[in-house]
Amino acid sequence: MDARLTVLTAFPPAAGIGNEDYYKESQQHAKRVRELIRDNAQWIRESADDILKHVNPAVYSLSYLMILEYLLESAGWTSQQAHESLASYMAEFFLQFDARQIRCKGSTWSDVLKEAYNERGLFPASVAVEVVTAALLRLDPSGSILTSHHCNLVELAYSTGNVGAILPLIQKPIIYMPAKGMSTAQPLCDMSLPPPAYINPDSQLTDALTSSAVLQYDFLCGLCFIERRMWQQAFDAFERCVTYPTRDGGCSKVMTEAYNKWILVGLLLTGKPPTLPETTSQAAKKIFATQGKPYKLFAQAFKSDTAGDLVREFEVINSELLPNEGNVELAKLVLAHYQRWQIINLRNVYTNISLDKIRERTQSAETGAPLPTVEAVDQLVQSMISDGSLQGAIERPADGSPAYLTFLSAPSQGMSEVEFSSKVNKVAQGIKALEPIIEATNKRLASNREYISHTVKRQVDAAREHKLGLQSAGGGFEESSFHIEEEEDLMSGLPTHTH
Repeated sequence: MDARLTVLTAFPPAAGIGNEDYYKESQQHAKRVRELIRDNAQWIRESADDILKHVNPAVYSLSYLMILEYLLESAGWTSQQAHESLASYMAEFFLQFDARQIRCKGSTWSDVLKEAYNERGLFPASVAVEVVTAALLRLDPSGSILTSHHCNLVELAYSTGNVGAILPLIQKPIIYMPAKGMSTAQPLCDMSLPPPAYINPDSQLTDALTSSAVLQYDFLCGLCFIERRMWQQAFDAFERCVTYPTRDGGCSKVMTEAYNKWILVGLLLTGKPPTLPETTSQAAKKIFATQGKPYKLFAQAFKSDTAGDLVREFEVINSELLPNEGNVELAKLVLAHYQRWQIINLRNVYTNISLDKIRERTQSAETGAPLPTVEAVDQLVQSMISDGSLQGAIERPADGSPAYLTFLSAPSQGMSEVEFSSKVNKVAQGIKALEPIIEATNKRLASNREYISHTVKRQVDAAREHKLGLQSAGGGFEESSFHIEEEEDLMSGLPTHTH
């Protein structure tokens, strides 16, 4: 064996080594590999295929990564054939690298990962989305921290029509945002660390994120979910935009666009206008109330018993807003679902109802009139039962009397004991999986100066409100007996932070 190959396969060390020693050895190994590449550049370029076939990326991830980095920068690997080979090696690496080793070389990992999805185009977009999604979930299987790679990838996936491949990533609930100064005194290779302790701008496994990048990520996630007709996920993504905390009471264009889509998706999801969460800022509520008023009126018309009101509101927003905001097809889908929700809501009144009465009591918002025949109602109800939106069955009496719809119990009701036990266990497992995340979050917040500042401010505000309440109620408290210190005194030495 070429002695130079032994350098590349000298790390990782044998099992049982502690985290501190492991990290030190990783840095020493990286230095040796860097020197090897510097002194043997021609050999690396000419023998790259043989070298990378010998160095298993799942075992010798650090060495493999550094070879890839060099080849990406090498002028000798710029031909189309070389690019194809390099893309193949990169895909092999990102699908099986050792995450522990990669934590020790975050900047290199990020640089190489960017080559997988940037405009250089080593991969077709479909492959890039699939490979980078797998790489991010390999780095952080929980998917609980948002990175700059997420933001770039979701834009690529949506713009190129490769939404399916990124779903395993964007369906993960985001709990953390990367921030500088979140590194820990523990070695990054400690596999017990929570994601924000090793995925942050300091480790260079992600770049810092701006507020606009976070908003854009959630907005694009919402669009991806709309494309897949995943209404609950789309609704949640747009709601995160709508409730995003802003400085100085601002409200961005992305937030208002998300609000309009949130209303339309809410109608599709629940059959009624959604209510803004309490966490929505007052400034945003005021802006939504004015700029989003046409959409709100459209949503209110969805509650009408006659389709004409909804059709008229659709014509208003279709002439003024929908085409410019890319909401035409989504609003048309709302029209198509109007009658479906009328049928679903009949279960609040009837246990069963004839198809002929359904035709009389419901209207199509696409035509503004009842369906033309009972057969058309039959087809619509059957399609709703088939896609799971309606829990029911069409009964056809043997005596030839008119067919009717029988509403059935929702799937969540009438569960067997085994099904109920299974559901309880699943919830318990989910709660248990959150325990280390909650513990890590509590530790971070306990030492986070901005959080302490925010907590103190809340306590001061609460005390002021309490004092004012006592005074207005005539509680008889003297001014001197309920003294509240000024906020700046209580927060002495803490940074000022505007939310």
